[in-house]
Amino acid sequence: MNQLELAFAPALNQDLPAVFETQLLALILGLVVMGVYRYSVSERIASPPMQASLVLLAMIGSMVMMIIGNNIARAFSLVGALAIIRFRTRLRSPWDITFIFFSLAVGIAVGVGAFRVAVIGGGTIALAVLALQAIPGIRRTSVVHDLRCDLSAYEGAEEHVETLLSKHFVKHWLQEVRSLRFGETFSYRYRVMMAAKTTLSVFLQELSEVQGVERVVLSAEDESGGTDE
Repeated sequence: MNQLELAFAPALNQDLPAVFETQLLALILGLVVMGVYRYSVSERIASPPMQASLVLLAMIGSMVMMIIGNNIARAFSLVGALAIIRFRTRLRSPWDITFIFFSLAVGIAVGVGAFRVAVIGGGTIALAVLALQAIPGIRRTSVVHDLRCDLSAYEGAEEHVETLLSKHFVKHWLQEVRSLRFGETFSYRYRVMMAAKTTLSVFLQELSEVQGVERVVLSAEDESGGTDE
């Protein structure tokens, strides 16, 4: 009977220091996860929203578990609430999804009477958002583009293109190479990170002057990793 009463007990309002310490540990471990993720994808351009979301999701998950506690009924209610979220509308990035869960977690905490968890948990997550903006690589100060460049197979323009990419972009990463027209043309697809001072018109003009460049398509990448033509 004691276990049954505990399973359906009202919300536990944890002590303020306990809530703060739990959220702080979740923040630290989330930063560790983010660091491991950045190291694992060091060969390409890591998505800033994805990196920040890894930190915030750890804190939000910790907050949600403090809300649930040992209450089975609340756990099933939470599953039902999360099942309501159906991303029929395409969200631009993991950052947007994270804030949907953030808002839901705060609402659940208030709804079950866990006011301390709602205030301390929500406050620490908000501070974490502000702190993440100061971390290099999280706050995007440059724009990522998807670049497709078709080159003649007989002109040897690859080295010239590579030189221009290094000159005009902070970082570039070759994603794909295709052979077109029975080997007469090679199509290179890059992801490029443009610095704020870079002028696309200058880059495109210099690229068009390279002998052997047949076609150039530059697309702006949205935050979810896709491209907008």
